[in-house]
Amino acid sequence: MPRVTVVMAVYNAAQFLHEALASVLAQTYRDFELIVVDDASSDSSLAIAESFHDSRVRIIRHETNKSASLSRNDALAVARGEFVAIMDADDVCAPTRLERQVAFLDAHPLVGLVGCAVYDNIDASGAVLHTSYAPEENEAIQRIMMERWCFFHSSLMFRRALYEQVGGYRKEFEPAEDHDFILRILEHSQAHNLNERLVSYRLNPNGLSIARYRYVDELRELAMHLANRRRSGQPEDLAREIARSRELRQGYKVPSGLVAAAQAWRDSWNAANRYYGFGCRELCASRLDRARRCFVRSLRTNGLFVKSWIGVALSLMPFAANRLKIVFRSSMQLNNNLMVACLSQHDVDHLAAVVDGTPGH
Repeated sequence: MPRVTVVMAVYNAAQFLHEALASVLAQTYRDFELIVVDDASSDSSLAIAESFHDSRVRIIRHETNKSASLSRNDALAVARGEFVAIMDADDVCAPTRLERQVAFLDAHPLVGLVGCAVYDNIDASGAVLHTSYAPEENEAIQRIMMERWCFFHSSLMFRRALYEQVGGYRKEFEPAEDHDFILRILEHSQAHNLNERLVSYRLNPNGLSIARYRYVDELRELAMHLANRRRSGQPEDLAREIARSRELRQGYKVPSGLVAAAQAWRDSWNAANRYYGFGCRELCASRLDRARRCFVRSLRTNGLFVKSWIGVALSLMPFAANRLKIVFRSSMQLNNNLMVACLSQHDVDHLAAVVDGTPGH
């Protein structure tokens, strides 16, 4: 019986899937199984998964699209490992990820869930844009999770017994189902984030929509409201919250015509501002190559984002950049909310498909 089960939900992830799978199979820790759930992909995702002739790989194929939540639940239902590691189909594991997380859980029996507190945000080519940080200690995690999201979902490993205790992901909260799931786990266990780069997160600019962020935030509010009720000994009243989540989904309308064009412009500006925020942080840390990469990505998203043009120029002039860091520190503070939102970007990346009722994770 494998000690660890790695769960990967896949939908139309052909562009990055091979790299993601290869990073799992290259782990220094060898005692694991990898369950890949192909959720009726229409691209070559299934063929890519099947191309790995490794006895540790198990593939589940959905004939119709079910969602990321139910795909993970299908894998969890047949998982054999004592520990379960979540992995997304476009991220990349460090070779020691499983080894370090298993060792930590073995050494800390009261901790039921562990992630990584440090992770690189990478672009499509794998180049690092920015390094993000999450809280490490259980006390901080428990507090912050009742206010906002503070994990990198694709870096998580948890004890399978906890999944059996609390149940799986609840589709009604998708695409904030990770927040709801982990809040339920934290009611029975401690958590920790290792201060190590164990997984790299692939940024997807297509998911940077202001309206979608608001929708995700509202679903997270519902999940935290239920957690507050459970922790205070009140009934969960799940049916009412599910009805509320359906109202939110129905209230999310995909615009058309001029309204859609205006929304697309605002979204591109929002995305450019987010990359600009990354660039400010890298500039203040004197990592000029990274800063320039972020500013260029910002301009590719919206060429009229003037501050990023200034950022590019300063990244090419180290002396001037050092003198003007105070200006960029101010901009960095203004972007804090966007940096926090980045922690759950995978949920947002596929939100349009979820709320529109079309296939997607």
